[in-house]
Amino acid sequence: MRPIFLKNLLTSKEVFWLYRKLVELPVWQLDGNSAKDDDPDRQHGSIAKAMIIQDNQPVYSSLDMGVYGQSIPYRVNERLKEHRLEIPTNVERFWINASFAKSKSLWPHQDDSDSKAFSIVLFLCPVWNDQWLGSFFCGGEEFKFSPGGAVVFQSTEMHTGDNPSLDCPYLRLTASILTRGIISKGKN
Repeated sequence: MRPIFLKNLLTSKEVFWLYRKLVELPVWQLDGNSAKDDDPDRQHGSIAKAMIIQDNQPVYSSLDMGVYGQSIPYRVNERLKEHRLEIPTNVERFWINASFAKSKSLWPHQDDSDSKAFSIVLFLCPVWNDQWLGSFFCGGEEFKFSPGGAVVFQSTEMHTGDNPSLDCPYLRLTASILTRGIISKGKN
């Protein structure tokens, strides 16, 4: 399956609400890596991932975020009907990643080695300008950061994000949701 981009999966109001809720959570922290005084990352910091759901169990006690995250695959499936695909709705993991200029939180990786696992990456920054960079790369394709947009792909696919530029005034927030298995409704 090639990665599928879903424009405006979330409404503008939802994205603004989510962004505000997420940046207010007390789970964000600078990473524990030591840095030399002249290290550029020392100026910009690096934000660790906040795991919200792992193995179907909330690891952060924000019930509204956990329930909200588990509802996303249902909305994705509505939009995947035009592609004759349906992904499982059982959320195995849901995590949030924040990055900004010079952060080290983005690198090429797979989310899972099981070909029946699927990932959804949601773009959660409510305002974005293409000049701020921050694209998502998967399956040899570039997906421009698009507020409220999502990319759905097999979790075995190598992917990465692009850090935003130095002049970007916002955190580049994404949510990554992993589900397992696929139900095919026809040929792709």
